[in-house]
Amino acid sequence: MAAPSVPRTSAEWARVREAKLDVLSRDPFAVDPADYPEVRREVVTSWRRSMLAGVDPAAREYVFDADFRPRTRLAAVAQPIMDRLSDEIADLGSWGFLADRACRLLTVVVGDFPEAGRVHRQNLRPGLSFAEELMGTNGLGCAHETQQAFMISGTEHFRTDTEIITTTGVILRDPFTRRYVGTLGAHCLREYSTTALLPLVAEIGRSIEAQLLASRTDGEREFFDAFSAAQRRHRGPVVGVSSRLCVVSTRARALVHEADEELLRRLAEKSRGGRVRLSSGVTVTIDVEPVPQPRGEFAAVLALRPDTSGEPAWVSGDPMGDFRRQLSRALAEGHPVLLTGERGSGKRYQARMALREYTEFDGALAHLDPVRWLRSLDAALRGRKPVLLGHLGDVPPELRVAVAELIGGASCRVVATVREGGTSVDEGFPVVLAVPPLRERRSEFAALCASLLGEGVTLTPGAAAALAASDWPGNVRELRQVLATARIRAAGPLIDVHDLPVREALDEVRAAERRVLLAALRETGGDRAATAARLGISRATLYRRLKRYEVR
Repeated sequence: MAAPSVPRTSAEWARVREAKLDVLSRDPFAVDPADYPEVRREVVTSWRRSMLAGVDPAAREYVFDADFRPRTRLAAVAQPIMDRLSDEIADLGSWGFLADRACRLLTVVVGDFPEAGRVHRQNLRPGLSFAEELMGTNGLGCAHETQQAFMISGTEHFRTDTEIITTTGVILRDPFTRRYVGTLGAHCLREYSTTALLPLVAEIGRSIEAQLLASRTDGEREFFDAFSAAQRRHRGPVVGVSSRLCVVSTRARALVHEADEELLRRLAEKSRGGRVRLSSGVTVTIDVEPVPQPRGEFAAVLALRPDTSGEPAWVSGDPMGDFRRQLSRALAEGHPVLLTGERGSGKRYQARMALREYTEFDGALAHLDPVRWLRSLDAALRGRKPVLLGHLGDVPPELRVAVAELIGGASCRVVATVREGGTSVDEGFPVVLAVPPLRERRSEFAALCASLLGEGVTLTPGAAAALAASDWPGNVRELRQVLATARIRAAGPLIDVHDLPVREALDEVRAAERRVLLAALRETGGDRAATAARLGISRATLYRRLKRYEVR
């Protein structure tokens, strides 16, 4: 028996409606598309998803995102094409829609609007959602859900108020990144639709994609060209990393996860290859090919080769571990070391831990009695006890040459600290290491929190997730303040989410849950059913969370 096609006659629409009413009377988990041979399988599957999402087939209102901001790059690039489409359909009973990657309306162009009474009029303003979990089966929503071109005709729509129209949807991808950026659709009265409608929409979609590519900067195009060329040259996994993007080849998806992006970005920025252990547990050898970019930006293509030698990787997903190993090696070889890093990242703490016993000098105090301070430093550097020189950038300019000479001739181990972006004072230091900011030290976050809290006080899993999800611009210093505040607010020895300062308790919990969703989607290759099973939630719940966090 031939597969059913898109219905186009009153009799066919009537048979589809009868099948839909039968589906609606059943438990959605018991619905099998094979039981409805007169309806396209993908349509019955969409009805089932709509039921699981809780869509009301009798609803007549649309859902709007009140916080939606339509000014996106896609909208700006596509607007001239949408304007031309408006002219072309001016005398037709048709509409053209452009939706973003969350299936929210960006732009609508309207031809000859059908007479009142034939169509339930809506306020077609930006932010209106066509997502399947909110609107039920429709062309835009189905294309968005399945990532394939779709046409839904008449009674194939889940909601009865759209049964008299035909809707279409074609997904749009950025040719530069190949990522899904939105959906284009055209709607018309069902009796006016033809087999040429969907190919026409697809052709317009390709025009928008071409404009997206043309709108890229020269630097972005060079990056994309280099990434494409590397894919052709290398049979293995390839990753492209720039200051704004991380593009992963098909072969690299099984190896590279979101947690690796920060590590790969650091390697790309420094044009530094080597052996790396990824979050997937696989050790790879990375060759870095820098791509020329405008001043202040960087880009590189990374070719990955899975390593089976069994030797330990010299760079891992643990930036703090890498830093400590490098500091230990430099001191063991007798090199003076200058530690840089963001304010509050724990530079002096790391120096103290590495030196154990030491004599400490503060460069911020040198101006009080410059001569005496310099003499004391000279005597200490001639001895055997290690010297820690903090706030080196605050040493008065007239003393810096002398300080550099003393450090260069020191007979003991020396570690100095300076704030990142401060005055250049690296003369005399053959080794300069950057203390990773707290946001890059996820692997030690739990232990750090426990150390700062002390014995007898612990974090709930929710509070720990909220804290770990923050970017921590104030680094360890800010974390110490937050934990101290939470400890005072907590009623007992257990710190929960509501004990954290408001910013952490709300925004960061949401950020943490969003990251969990992204990780689960990546691990399942985007399979929604597998993602829901992995997270232990229903598919309907997954849809709601994906919408809430704009994850597509």
